[in-house]
Amino acid sequence: MNVRISRAQALLAAGTITATSVIAIVGASSASAHMGIELRGSTPTAGSSSTLMFRPGHGCDGDATNALSVEIPAGVTGAKVQQKAGWEISTSNNGNTITWSGGSLPDDQFDEFGLRVTWPKAAAGSPAQKYYFKAVQTCNAELKIATKDANAIITGFLPSFAGQKAALFVGDTQLTAHDVTIGADGKFSVSTKAAKVPTDAGVFAKINGRLVGTSKAGVDAWIELPVAGSTAALASPAPVVTVVAPAAAN
Repeated sequence: MNVRISRAQALLAAGTITATSVIAIVGASSASAHMGIELRGSTPTAGSSSTLMFRPGHGCDGDATNALSVEIPAGVTGAKVQQKAGWEISTSNNGNTITWSGGSLPDDQFDEFGLRVTWPKAAAGSPAQKYYFKAVQTCNAELKIATKDANAIITGFLPSFAGQKAALFVGDTQLTAHDVTIGADGKFSVSTKAAKVPTDAGVFAKINGRLVGTSKAGVDAWIELPVAGSTAALASPAPVVTVVAPAAAN
């Protein structure tokens, strides 16, 4: 799960998101998920169509990618979506956001998600135009923190580590005196005092010092949306395509 504690302000833009999901910034530094975009075919030209391939550089802190959403920029039309085995395709009500979901792209593998789009028309000799494709990569959460009154329960789902022992940390402080055993089904549950897991605290599961799961107390989802012309506060701009004007007729 890709939790970036230093970017809590991004939650203000979260809106409605499925609980227990984590959404990583696209077009970010190497510490976060990074989205590549590759053009297939000729130079993108106003009034013509292009095939775009979106390629997640890696998962979320080691987790597999489970969904990818791409927002179609204003003026770009005729989007056709690449079918992918094992993934479902959905479109937002206004038709400007395409989502592949239900699959699993491991962190150490790559894949491509394709769109074919038609660019807006432009007069010959017009300046080139840039079109930003906001892309959001989603990974499943491994840890959940539920608090009620003075108590807190941390539940985990780490099937890749079934039967092993994990140490739980809140920040740099170990939460329990003894490691917790991950069940044969990959699940575990730990009860503690809510005061030990304050809201916004980072919670981590480690096995032999290796980070295997993360979360953030008081947060059901994590979102960072890159935007056109974004600054360091949002890492890098969204993937961009430069479209040139058609050549003037002889």
